Amino acid sequence: MKKLLLPLVLIWLPIYGESFTIHDLQRMVLDGNPRIKAMEGEVLMMKARVSQSDALEDPKLKLGLNNLPLASFSFSKEGMTSKEIGLSQMIPLGKLSYRRKIAVLEYDKALTILKAERVETLHMVRMYYYELMYTISSIGILEDIKKQIRLVIDSEVAATKAGTGNIANVIKANVEYNLIDGEIITLVQKQKEMEQNLNYLAGRTVKISAAELPVKDFSSIPMETVRSEILASNPQLKLLSLNVEISGNEISLKKSEYVPDMDVGVSYMQRQDNGAEKRDDMVSAMVSFSIPAWFWKKNIPMIDEMKKKNESAKNMREDFLNKLFARAETLASQMTRWRDLYFLYHDKLIPQTELALETTMARYRTSSVEFMPVVDTVRMLLRYRKEQFMAVKEYYTSYSEMNALMGVEVIR
Repeated sequence: MKKLLLPLVLIWLPIYGESFTIHDLQRMVLDGNPRIKAMEGEVLMMKARVSQSDALEDPKLKLGLNNLPLASFSFSKEGMTSKEIGLSQMIPLGKLSYRRKIAVLEYDKALTILKAERVETLHMVRMYYYELMYTISSIGILEDIKKQIRLVIDSEVAATKAGTGNIANVIKANVEYNLIDGEIITLVQKQKEMEQNLNYLAGRTVKISAAELPVKDFSSIPMETVRSEILASNPQLKLLSLNVEISGNEISLKKSEYVPDMDVGVSYMQRQDNGAEKRDDMVSAMVSFSIPAWFWKKNIPMIDEMKKKNESAKNMREDFLNKLFARAETLASQMTRWRDLYFLYHDKLIPQTELALETTMARYRTSSVEFMPVVDTVRMLLRYRKEQFMAVKEYYTSYSEMNALMGVEVIR
């Protein structure tokens, strides 16, 4: 489906290390994640089992001696004495096609499990990446707050030396300044945690850089499109659908056991001449059938159990589908919420707070307002900027999960 467009409004963040975009990072994870590689190996194993599923059992070789007299152990004395070599093959009637269908479905299931793992892993990569970018931007904002507060502190210190300031205000501002350092320490630890999470998912050490988190145009995805994509591409839903198909074929396979299996055999018997009589060799063939005499005790209860399992699989699929639709509705409302909050901060709160800061600073210079309201206004302005960035980050996270619900792996 069409992806949302990205406008030119950017959140600029610090640059360090080698340059990797979020798209590069996702590709790197697909290529290097050990868990995904292991599951790809399992898929290959399930693919190999398809060709094995409808193979017949190994034929049986028969070697024997027939009618050998105990008194003489002679191969020529009795006319019915012979050496026998034979070959037999069991042929399951009506079963091989169902076995192959089940094997193909199991292979499809392995592919779907792999896709589900890829979708979930890449969603986690994007969440960690967005959180990392937000954390770095938050550190930058707090550093800006420190610079602004330091300027005001220096101004108040100068005023105090001139006899017009208040040393208590300087002490309060220094406490505020040090509290910001505590917030930065927490965010630096969070930054390292996000980086380690990304390293784990990538299967190697990566350096995240050029951290530009573009602001989307906040276009809404039609819910009908979301629903159709979920029905067509959600891997977890497809897994449940495959379980329904597999259980249905297992029922058919069990019912096919009502049909007897056939065992076909052929033997060659060599007879030894006794000098006076020339004896011909002989060939024999035989077909035998199994008789499902105990079907009422074995097959019927098992089939009833399998039917219940199939019905349960259908109900679980229906329940999960309703859960997916409900989650999609929730994500759509969350995306609307974060969009509205972004524009609230961008269009109203931040411009108004900037104006309030200018007014407060002008009044502070004329001693019409105390020192701490200036500090509070600085913190309020930069906090609003931080929350504006958070709105973008949360919108990205909800957008990423929405794509994951639709079975989309890599998004730009």
